[in-house]
Amino acid sequence: MPDRQLPRARISLNPIQWMATDDGWLDPARAPEKPELLSLVKGAGFDSVMTDVPAGWTVPQYRELLDDLGLVPAPGYLVCRSDGGDGHEQAVLDLAAQTARVHAGLGLTDIGLGLSMGVSPSRLRRPAQGQDGSPQRLAALTDLVDRIADVMIAEGVRPALHPHVGTWIETESEARAVLDAVASGRLGFLPDTGHLAWAGADVASMIRDYAGRIPLVHLKDCRLGVAAESRAADRDYRATVRAGLWVEPGRGELPLTEFLDCLGSEFDGWLMVEVDSPDLPDPYQSAVASATWARGVFGGTID
Repeated sequence: MPDRQLPRARISLNPIQWMATDDGWLDPARAPEKPELLSLVKGAGFDSVMTDVPAGWTVPQYRELLDDLGLVPAPGYLVCRSDGGDGHEQAVLDLAAQTARVHAGLGLTDIGLGLSMGVSPSRLRRPAQGQDGSPQRLAALTDLVDRIADVMIAEGVRPALHPHVGTWIETESEARAVLDAVASGRLGFLPDTGHLAWAGADVASMIRDYAGRIPLVHLKDCRLGVAAESRAADRDYRATVRAGLWVEPGRGELPLTEFLDCLGSEFDGWLMVEVDSPDLPDPYQSAVASATWARGVFGGTID
């Protein structure tokens, strides 16, 4: 590994470890209030954090808090709460435009785009297996993703597709189908190393094949042994998480630095550390361990 891998990359944290619940889920209400949470992120060793403007806050108010703490905003995430044919499409498009305007106001030009797990219960029951896949549904979702790209690009922000276990875009073939159907200038690719690996994707191959349209990576480690054991035991999503699937980067079984090599040395996008459920005793320790790992891989500061 080089002395400083990906020297132009920008490192960030999505502080979801503070939202992890004992039953294997995420609850944003568990996290501290935003000023305290962002102070903890900075104290743990990160100089950038995923954009998440609280309800009722203005963009200047959020920017002022970040500036006061010495944090840089990194791309956030839009959750699409529709399967493409349930009548909720316009609400998704309205939210997409609003979220894109917030990002543009912060000077960001990219944002993650993923589907809600709430509209795909059968995939939560049997995660990472492409349960109940449907070409018709995938086509409808591809059309909706294309329309989301329209409204976001009109605001100066390009969405990046995030395949995610438990959603209707979960498997490598589903992700490739959508990416190949929508032009790269309109839709980027946001690989999540943990979710792709859990779903059995060839993570390195996907990163290499779509490297030119990746503005952001969710850098996540996991225990593939737990994933395999849980699949054999027919565990659902939450039970798999409770069994110890997620860990801090460098503590699991994924070859994260090998995945990163596939981005190419000129990659200047974001590498966002995520720990969906901390393996360490508390969220702050988890964030500190994540920052320490990142510093060891990338050297120096991690901004």
